[in-house]
Amino acid sequence: MKLVRPFLLLGLLLAGEVAAQSADSIRTIGLQEVEVRGQKKWLNAVPQGMYEQFNPDNDFEQIAGFASLVILDGAAGDDLWSDSKKGCMRLTLQADSSYRIWWDKPGGGCNWVGMGIGWDQWSGKNLLALLDSAAIELKVRLPAGKPAKTLPLAFGFEDYSNRQAWLGMSARWVVDGPIGAQYAHIRLPLQQFNWEEQGADPTNIKQFIIQFEAAGEIDLRHIRLVRHTGINRKQAKAQLGSPRSFIPWQQLGSDSIRLSWDQKALYVEAILQAADGLQNTQEGSAIWNGDAIELAFAAQPELSSRPRARFLFSDLHIGISLGADVRAFEFRTQKTLKINRHIEPLGQSRYRLEATLNWTDLEREPWSLPGRYLLEIARDQGDASGRKVQYRWNSGEEEGFHTTPSLWGELLIPDLKSQK
Repeated sequence: MKLVRPFLLLGLLLAGEVAAQSADSIRTIGLQEVEVRGQKKWLNAVPQGMYEQFNPDNDFEQIAGFASLVILDGAAGDDLWSDSKKGCMRLTLQADSSYRIWWDKPGGGCNWVGMGIGWDQWSGKNLLALLDSAAIELKVRLPAGKPAKTLPLAFGFEDYSNRQAWLGMSARWVVDGPIGAQYAHIRLPLQQFNWEEQGADPTNIKQFIIQFEAAGEIDLRHIRLVRHTGINRKQAKAQLGSPRSFIPWQQLGSDSIRLSWDQKALYVEAILQAADGLQNTQEGSAIWNGDAIELAFAAQPELSSRPRARFLFSDLHIGISLGADVRAFEFRTQKTLKINRHIEPLGQSRYRLEATLNWTDLEREPWSLPGRYLLEIARDQGDASGRKVQYRWNSGEEEGFHTTPSLWGELLIPDLKSQK
């Protein structure tokens, strides 16, 4: 027993020496198991010091693992550039870290006016996983002038192959508009950019671009990537039945329109307001230039959740005249269509329309496969001199649905098998 006490004292002295030495010394000394356990917590601190970005809880701000969410917020340094040739544009960083942007494209004689932000030191950014779950958000206000529903802007992403995907500005992208003296948010869903049509690569993005048209002045507070999973298009869910399937009544201005169909035909019903009566003297491709209804739709369900900017051969764009002469026209094939049409006065400048278009005359099969079909409905209001205004179901105040299916809404046909 007397020999044990000096041995324990020697062990304690040795342990004190070991604790005072470096990690390298610890690895070279033959320690007993008890001494190794005593230094375990200190040894685990070494890799955390070496890898400062280590985040085991994954608690950094991110969307689908992408963390470079701030594109512009305050001074951007070399990440920001602007085109100020011929004095068409001025970009000034203000005391509150916002940017005052002034531009005058026609007055300065510039062919192009814009700015770009490389963000994250111009590194290649992989946005692929974000396309259906994120949006670009800009916080803007008008320092002077009347409030505006929209701005003369377009937005683009450029990849490192110099290909670009674009999205035009629209009032539907303003979350809390109109844009005025108080900051409003513009939210641009990534899925709405024309990636596929332009061949842009979302896995290797170089910069975000803003293109300016006309003239104006805004304060820009920030540009960020934010979460966004909402539906960006109006949807009309079909109720399948016999003898007809149909969608609910849809409102366009002061008018209401409903579509129904069976295996034989597509039926168009409408309750219309026209203080001066329904007038349209046009025919052929000019049938839109008066009182009319236009339908644009896909004959096949969409395979991608992202809108497409180009027509398919199976898409149709039909005009139905509401004038005295019964006329219908298919704009894409430039063909006159057979139509059975009846208009009944309801009193107080109101009319009821019933029109029938046979699927065989349209050279299409009736909607039957479950899925999403692009659809747009428009009401042209005018008189004998031409169209005065057009009300659109999905695209609202944004022009161009007759050339861009990305502006259309959706017809949803349910899968009855999955509901059983």
